[in-house]
Amino acid sequence: HWCRRNKVPYVSWTDGTINSEKNIGRLQKLSRKYIFKRADAFIGSSHAAMENQLRYGADEKHCHISMLTVDLDKYYIAGRVGYPDKLLYVGSLIERKGVDLLFKAFAACDNKSLRLVLVGDGKEKDNLMNLAGQLGISDRVDFRGFLAGQALRECYKTAGAFVLPTREDCFGLVLLEALCSGTPIVASKYADGAYDTVHPGENGLIVDPEDTDALAEAIDSILGSEEIQRRYSQNCRQYIPQFEFEAVMQGYLQAIAFVTSGNK
Repeated sequence: HWCRRNKVPYVSWTDGTINSEKNIGRLQKLSRKYIFKRADAFIGSSHAAMENQLRYGADEKHCHISMLTVDLDKYYIAGRVGYPDKLLYVGSLIERKGVDLLFKAFAACDNKSLRLVLVGDGKEKDNLMNLAGQLGISDRVDFRGFLAGQALRECYKTAGAFVLPTREDCFGLVLLEALCSGTPIVASKYADGAYDTVHPGENGLIVDPEDTDALAEAIDSILGSEEIQRRYSQNCRQYIPQFEFEAVMQGYLQAIAFVTSGNK
């Protein structure tokens, strides 16, 4: 409102998506409409975020993408030695992340020799340990707790596939970690960053984590084929450049250049 009153152009940035904001209140929706309809340009942290801006009245001609990213060099792994029987999850152990859904699918996998490594901690840990016991998979689930640095890199290096079964994520930066490490990915369709990081049939799969059979089938299909793991891993490299700092900053530069050019 201050910008409009003082005739100062402003750029609206968001990482909110249609899925992540499906339960927001009426006042929040009204504030978004007010902001988006009056902005001079728009930056979305993913294509899903841009779609959300368009829903609220953003002008598509003035929309720009600046992907969320991480320090890619920290996760780049040369000479991967992924084990075909090891599935990796990295993230908080909270209800929203859908690890309980993963456990049910893991128990339903055809290959009963698979092992699941969980990196992360959270308030659902005890419940998840109990669930693992009920499902008969306790001896195949390894709770590693929070890891960082070389210890985390080693988990990516030795994983045959990475899984993110989240019920909701604006992006899911762990997908980028997996992508950079060259780890084949099984991503939830509710991880909005999956549509920019995972190319189904090329470097991973996108599934509904609430469909136990579909999630189990996706895990089996990747971990059951060393050829698929190798191909998916190799294909990960071609999708990394769009997340390099030099690339993601272009959306900001374009938006700023537009609103300062006087051509609005």
